[in-house]
Amino acid sequence: MNSTFLGVVYFIAFSHALMLAIALWRRTSAGNSGRLLAIILAVLAYKLFEGGAQYSGFYRYVPHLLDLMPLMVLLLGPLFYAYTRQVTARASFSAHLWLLHLLPWLAMWLVFNTDDVFRPAELKVAFYDRLAALRAGEPSPQLPTLTIAILLSVKAHLATYLILGWRQLNQFVTVAKNLRSDSSPQQLQQLRFLATALILLEVTWVALFVAQQYLGWGTLSYVSEVWLLFIAIIVLAIGLSSLQNPAIAFSHEERIVVESSTENTSNLSAASGAKIKYLNSALPASATNALAKEIEQTLRNGQLYLTPNLTLTDLARALNQKSHTLSQVISQGMNSNFYQLINSYRVQHAVELLENNQITWPIERIALESGFNNRVTFNKAFKQIMGCTASEYKKQDSEAC
Repeated sequence: MNSTFLGVVYFIAFSHALMLAIALWRRTSAGNSGRLLAIILAVLAYKLFEGGAQYSGFYRYVPHLLDLMPLMVLLLGPLFYAYTRQVTARASFSAHLWLLHLLPWLAMWLVFNTDDVFRPAELKVAFYDRLAALRAGEPSPQLPTLTIAILLSVKAHLATYLILGWRQLNQFVTVAKNLRSDSSPQQLQQLRFLATALILLEVTWVALFVAQQYLGWGTLSYVSEVWLLFIAIIVLAIGLSSLQNPAIAFSHEERIVVESSTENTSNLSAASGAKIKYLNSALPASATNALAKEIEQTLRNGQLYLTPNLTLTDLARALNQKSHTLSQVISQGMNSNFYQLINSYRVQHAVELLENNQITWPIERIALESGFNNRVTFNKAFKQIMGCTASEYKKQDSEAC
């Protein structure tokens, strides 16, 4: 690939990643998950800056800004895992745990990179000139077996953390719609998808690297180019997704509901019937119906559904019930989930506003006044329930009049 073009692409991705990192950091308070995600984006932004500097020749002017974070993936894995722990309401790392998880990266930095950091500028420039020559067409050297083993071990290290993070996200994705009425379920799905993309990216890197070293396919620079290009795409996807809800994090009470539901499902995986999930905590039909009516009455009278970030735990407190009990009733007695239930009330409220001839608000205002965070989520829910978008419904209502 053209080196100048790649340099421009990497610098553009770097600037976007850096701006997203700064925006996330400023929009979240200390201790929130958004801060960790901002650090992840900053780490990836630095790697993209290195790529841009190397491929554009800018390294000749800033040699001392390069190679400050070797084997970055040893840092990325623990950061991503810590981020998913915060999102899924697990305990944050203590200082001792942080040191333990970052020890491989610190050890590699001290053992292999200390001399490189303090090398004279002319030696650094000469090193990157040599890399540029390899990209220009010189054959890539066969790396020592120890170096290959270290690089593959580093990738295995990252893959382990990514898989652990993916499993934590996946556990919540399956039941998130029973817990939240905002965009958290969709954002969790996006985060899980991005974790999957990162895992596949590392698998691709290993495949290309092994093929280059042992089969002579391509060059080492080609492997790096493919990896960095995908990193650029994933960085932007992560940042844009996270801006929807920078400090997304589930509560400890919500985690109890998730673990309880997961445990019940796994214990009864061999059973049959639509109510498998709750057989371990069976609720009489009369009690289920009574509580379902109480839920409907509380939502209707208190208009709790107009709260954009209403959660299952909020409704449980209003009814003085356990969250898991409400989740069971909504599923069994109302044949729905929390997300769908709340959106049905919000859409009905929106319909009333649309049919009121004295209200001339735009669709965005209707969505916000009905409890939705944005028009995209509103339109999706409205079309699912009413069979058309809010704009189409308003037009049909006007023509009917």
